[in-house]
Formats: sequence, C-alpha cells, structure tokens
Amino acid sequence: MESTKGQMRAILPLLKARITDRGPNHFTLSFGSEYGSPTTIRISCQTSMYDLRDGDLLTLYTEVLLAKPRSTSV
Repeated sequence: MESTKGQMRAILPLLKARITDRGPNHFTLSFGSEYGSPTTIRISCQTSMYDLRDGDLLTLYTEVLLAKPRSTSV
C-alpha cells in the first residue's frame, strides 16, 4: 500500500482464474463455474513471452484508491 495526501492506493486480490486455452497469440481465463456462472476472458498477446500452461491457476488483482470520507451537507 502506498499513501499520499490523505489517500491510500491498495492492490487487492480480486479472483482466481484458470487458463483453459492457449494459442500462439492468445490465452483464455475461466472463472465462476464453481458458482454456477462460468465466465471466460480471452486475452490477445504473444504467449511465447509468458510461461503459461493450460490448467495454470492465476490470481487477478485490482487497484483501488481509498480516501477519507468527505462530509456532505444535506
């Protein structure tokens, strides 16, 4: 976490996804099937630059900016 001027930047784990397909120019992530709503995301890239294999489990992260609440007049 990083803090600047009353704000805090945090990187938080979002979900775990499994690689279900891989080609020379793409790989596919799948998640949610254990909860009844399977979702897939296909990412285009040069896969030779990454050490990815079918079945690998990846953790996806999200970056958030947290700030102190502001008082609002109603």
